[in-house]
Amino acid sequence: MNAWLACGVSGHELGDDERQQLEELAPGGVVLFARNVGDREQLVDLVGALHELPGRPYVAIDLEGGRVNRLRALLGELPSPTQAAAAGGEAVEVLGEALGAACAHFAIDVDYAPVVDVGRGGYIGGEGRCLGESPAAVVRMATRYLDGIERFGVATCLKHYPGLGSGEVDSHHALPELDEEAGVDEEVFLRLSAPGRAVMVAHALVPSLGEACCPASLSRAVVGRLAGYPCGPVIADDLEMGALGRYGSLPERAAAALGAGCHQVLVCNALAMRRPVVEAVRGWATADAALGTALGEAERRLVPYGRGALPVVEWDEVVARAAKARELAGMGA
Repeated sequence: MNAWLACGVSGHELGDDERQQLEELAPGGVVLFARNVGDREQLVDLVGALHELPGRPYVAIDLEGGRVNRLRALLGELPSPTQAAAAGGEAVEVLGEALGAACAHFAIDVDYAPVVDVGRGGYIGGEGRCLGESPAAVVRMATRYLDGIERFGVATCLKHYPGLGSGEVDSHHALPELDEEAGVDEEVFLRLSAPGRAVMVAHALVPSLGEACCPASLSRAVVGRLAGYPCGPVIADDLEMGALGRYGSLPERAAAALGAGCHQVLVCNALAMRRPVVEAVRGWATADAALGTALGEAERRLVPYGRGALPVVEWDEVVARAAKARELAGMGA
């Protein structure tokens, strides 16, 4: 099993060729996007098929509320984290409950949420994805948000370490540089860390943490700071992002992230690269003892993640919780 890889899939169902490839590659996780969501029955069938793959990979989704809502076609609009936080802790917790209930209904194991970046006037805050403008506010609101999601047995992921709040550009397209507050903002991740919560590492330069040349996700100096955190696995953000454009090929980025101490890497959209990434990293690991050790540690850390028992949640309950989240955030039912 290549537990260190989480990847995307192409559409509403697994064709024979894609199923065979995934059976051979045995990724540790599969990430769903809007392209994978048709109707409720279809999504239940797709998630079931993914769970039948060797090693039973966890199935994950980015479901935050606001603009990051891969289930919009089924759930409709949801308040953003910023909108919910402005309405208070109850609104944030109910938003989390709506997300957790939706994931549980479809047997989705992991929600790559919440964003716990401190809103400091940077790009991500302008997207409505931040829960507060101070570390204390983010911890307070994120605790309620996490309580809501985790109430349904869904695993979570704190992102984007050490905090993208001051980054002025979108890491999907360019490489942000974080200001001196990054050393303060990373405290949020420590305070929220728990064994069932992964931490996703950003693609950003962080001079204040001793790394001015290499993105955090590829840096031993930055990723190594998480070694003492009581968290779940450490996941590098999607390796295809523009922020990593000058840092080698996808296989090279994967090896660098794993060598830096990440336990899993994401290849979400470049589906033709799934096999080349696995073959290259596996090949290099036979000659590089440190990389081989990193892959073994990754498998150990990922075994329990996203393996919790999910309750049966009826769709009517999901709809009701989503409506309440909208109401509390001032969006109406």
